[in-house]
Amino acid sequence: MILSVIKHLKEELNQHFQPFLNPPATVKEIEEVEKEMNITFPEDLRILYLTHNGEKELGPGLFFGLPFLSLEEMIREWRTWKEIACDDWQAEIDAYSVPPVWIKEKYANLYWIPISSDGGGNHIGIDLDPDKEGKVGQVINFGADEEVKYVIAYHLKDFLIHITNTLKEGFYTIDEYEEDFISWSYGEEEELHFLDAIRSMALPVLKPQSPKHDQEHADLWFSQLDDHWTSIVQEIAENPQNFSRMKKLLLINEDLSEIKPLVICSDVRELILSANRIEDLTPLQQMVSLKKLYLGGNPIQDLKPIVQLRNLQNLHLADTKVIDLQPLADLSFLKELDITDIPAVDYHPLQYCKNLEILKVTISNAEQLKNVSNIGSLKKLHLQGLKNIKEEDLQPFANLKKLKSLTIENIYLENLNFLRAQNKLQTLIFKDSVIQDGSALVQLGRLSELELSGTSMTNIEVMVRSASLNKFAGSFAQFHLLKDLCKGKVDFSKIVGEMSEEEEKVWSDYLDQQWETS
Repeated sequence: MILSVIKHLKEELNQHFQPFLNPPATVKEIEEVEKEMNITFPEDLRILYLTHNGEKELGPGLFFGLPFLSLEEMIREWRTWKEIACDDWQAEIDAYSVPPVWIKEKYANLYWIPISSDGGGNHIGIDLDPDKEGKVGQVINFGADEEVKYVIAYHLKDFLIHITNTLKEGFYTIDEYEEDFISWSYGEEEELHFLDAIRSMALPVLKPQSPKHDQEHADLWFSQLDDHWTSIVQEIAENPQNFSRMKKLLLINEDLSEIKPLVICSDVRELILSANRIEDLTPLQQMVSLKKLYLGGNPIQDLKPIVQLRNLQNLHLADTKVIDLQPLADLSFLKELDITDIPAVDYHPLQYCKNLEILKVTISNAEQLKNVSNIGSLKKLHLQGLKNIKEEDLQPFANLKKLKSLTIENIYLENLNFLRAQNKLQTLIFKDSVIQDGSALVQLGRLSELELSGTSMTNIEVMVRSASLNKFAGSFAQFHLLKDLCKGKVDFSKIVGEMSEEEEKVWSDYLDQQWETS
């Protein structure tokens, strides 16, 4: 079947462009690429390269203006992404799959095979490592600017059929640059980047679709909005249909009390509704694709409507009126939660959030702290409101075996012995606190970053004995005490609080000296 698809595509291409596809790759060349990537090409990808090994340098771009990479170009691009995929920091970068749970929500993946590139680090690729609902061999976008990743087609042959059909139907634009170089774009807009075009296309390609019906539905919905919502839609999107397809919606401080119009936004992945007057979350029930939801600063009490949001990973509820946290126990994918400054007292339901990794929470009693300490999946924890907490209340912290980052606000501590079991802790931040004895920190073999913001530590000089500390942020006085003792091994590039002109010069001169000797 794929050979027939390629044949028909070439016939159609030859009616519009001079021949531009390269000669075939050899079986040996494909096997060498497969060996380095530790993969096996899907059959349609293998046959495509056995037919044509990419396109000529001045080709028009097989994929709607984006070039078809040769195997040599493919492996060169893949090597760059291989290095990135192995770095821990890439996990911190936002990524969204459309549809949800089809593409693994990562910035980079060793098993995304680039078959096209825009020259700026963005690609059309073949996904050999899909998420739960995805298909091996699905065609996707990924790259430096591709935060939202789409399933463009279920299989490569489907994408090639779509290119053929687009040429036959004339739904494209020829972009002429020089006499010996032309390109083309998808649709009627000249020079439209295909990776931009997919954001408003009905995907995956070749699935049954009725864009006219979608437009009529969006227009009818828009005609029923009040003036306030009408102005919001017009400010955000070119037309109602584009608004309905938005993947990220920023609606901060819009004086919203009613969010029923959002029912049309079934594809939204990140929704920011902070600082409004919203009480009823019922309209969000159908947003099953939601990954991030920000509700801070709203008078919300009832979380039951969001129980159906099975793909929700980030939820921010700071400064709301939420009393009952039980609905959170049903959000199995929840990874990040902010429940600072809410009236809820019982934190026991949080123990059922088995994938929760990041938590920001206000603690008013020892029982709440105990419940938090039983969330064994936590990697990053921010505690505030600890005025009533005693040192013995902190002992359950030993249960947090995966903790890598800890921020504690507003506490008085005789010592830090409760941290001795935190052998994975890398970042520790104290804010507006008093610490008498910090000796226990020296025993934390992975502690690399310490910040004391508005915080005193009586014997701060003990930090000199830390073999792992390489970054410190604190007051000028703390910096001045430690800078000579640490003998240049610690980064003091951040000062917390104000400095006089003389102090700032001392600090600046020190940094300049460190830069020159590094």
